[in-house]
Amino acid sequence: METLKRKFLAAAAIPTVATLLLAGCSSSTAVSESDLETQTAEELQAMAGEGAPLPTIDCPDDLDAEVGVTMDCVLSVDGEPDQYQVTLTVTSVDGTDVGWDIQVAETPM
Repeated sequence: METLKRKFLAAAAIPTVATLLLAGCSSSTAVSESDLETQTAEELQAMAGEGAPLPTIDCPDDLDAEVGVTMDCVLSVDGEPDQYQVTLTVTSVDGTDVGWDIQVAETPM
């Protein structure tokens, strides 16, 4: 579905910042892999607009809550053969409030 690809790519062309409030306390703060994947998928779906399916985001690990840290994840959509690299970059950390930028590659992997 070419239209679906365009929706996610158009959404990703605008720097998107997802924010998550971290639960619990620890000396090393990180966004859990599952929270990261869920929040990123929901943000991309919202940016893609009405009727867009919830994409699947697969990240390799937790995201360290340190400004400038990056992580590459994979975006896929059920029924679509192409996968896209998604680069997440931590843009802000305020206590347990972590924000990150979402950039989706323009071409499939």
